[in-house]
Amino acid sequence: MSKLNYKTKSDGQLIQKSKYYNVKSFYKDSELMDMFLRLKANVCDLNPALVTKCITGTEQDFILLMNRAKDFIESMFPKNGLEEKKILLEMFRECVFGYYVLTPLIVAKDVSDIKVLDFDHIVVKANGERYVTDIRFSSEEDYKSWYERIHRIQKLGRTEEFALGHSTDRKGVDTFYLRIDVQHACITSTEKNNIHIRKMPKEKLTWEYLKENGMLTDEMMEYLADRILAGYGFLISGRGGSGKSTLLNNMLDWIPFDQSILVSQESDELYSNVHPQIQFEHTMTVRKKEVLKEFTLEDELRLGLLQDIDNFIIGEIKGGEALHVFTTAMSTGARFFGTIHSNDARSSVTRLAQCARYVSDYPMETLEEMLTCMPFVLIHMSRFSIDEIVEIDGWDAVNKRLLFSQVYEKEVE
Repeated sequence: MSKLNYKTKSDGQLIQKSKYYNVKSFYKDSELMDMFLRLKANVCDLNPALVTKCITGTEQDFILLMNRAKDFIESMFPKNGLEEKKILLEMFRECVFGYYVLTPLIVAKDVSDIKVLDFDHIVVKANGERYVTDIRFSSEEDYKSWYERIHRIQKLGRTEEFALGHSTDRKGVDTFYLRIDVQHACITSTEKNNIHIRKMPKEKLTWEYLKENGMLTDEMMEYLADRILAGYGFLISGRGGSGKSTLLNNMLDWIPFDQSILVSQESDELYSNVHPQIQFEHTMTVRKKEVLKEFTLEDELRLGLLQDIDNFIIGEIKGGEALHVFTTAMSTGARFFGTIHSNDARSSVTRLAQCARYVSDYPMETLEEMLTCMPFVLIHMSRFSIDEIVEIDGWDAVNKRLLFSQVYEKEVE
């Protein structure tokens, strides 16, 4: 029998054991949960119309429901202490109007992503590592009811035509903006409602925090500042949750204050509270009767060309908006910052060109050569850390390929 001809590329150790993220939560206290579920069953589950009215209604409706919950607690658990009653009331409020059992994960600073795959299957990413949690909803029906409430709160469609939806919660949590993506059971192979929550700090993570957690070094910060001031563009690549948006968000504040900026994004991940010349826009879909009108990243970038923009920022490049990086934005002398999914720094350029070809017939070589019109830095990230920094160094006309200069490459441990 012939033998396979290959060299081993891995250490051969299959990872088939999950890491667990330990969560401190009142919802894990059996005595509290017993009292809470009785409270929820009698005040919330028996009055679905009132709950719906409270979610979409006035402050008076909210006060009415909370008073009912308070009265139930006082009548059914008279011997319990004041502190325990306050905890029960807060658990009820979180259940009806907030993120319920997910709340401890929402407030945890080290957690960046939360995925609910089933009522008893909740996973997170914390400091770039993936974990399974021991948090769970009390039942499938409990999860389904909360899933429907969060749709009402976030004004997401609940029918099959809205099987995939997303929104940004800018008010519901004190310390984070939340990007919420939902997939209804009708579109998932498991026939379970799925929800993914990406957390974005309202107060940007400090450069010191990023250094302490291994994203970059002092020398890298000096390099980034130098290239921003020198007019370089940046394309930051990596997988989801690798830290791309976090790094780009901090870099925004280093763009000189005498330059204008247009930030175009699908969800409100990027922001600045200090730059005076920055405007933010996000995509939007408007439905009027049977007509859908979409305002896309391409629309926003096209309009930006009429607005004297010095810096175009695209939150995440996934489609035809990439063409503006190569053509219109660069031909005006403006520079570009953005993020994209790719496997390494160099291949991010190929991925960018592929996205541009969704809406154009430009050959790949022509698109790549366009990138030499301005100085450009490619950064690749994984696990909340910079793995690679590469600069575009010119164009090889004979071999029709870009020339690169390696600035940094993380040593493999």
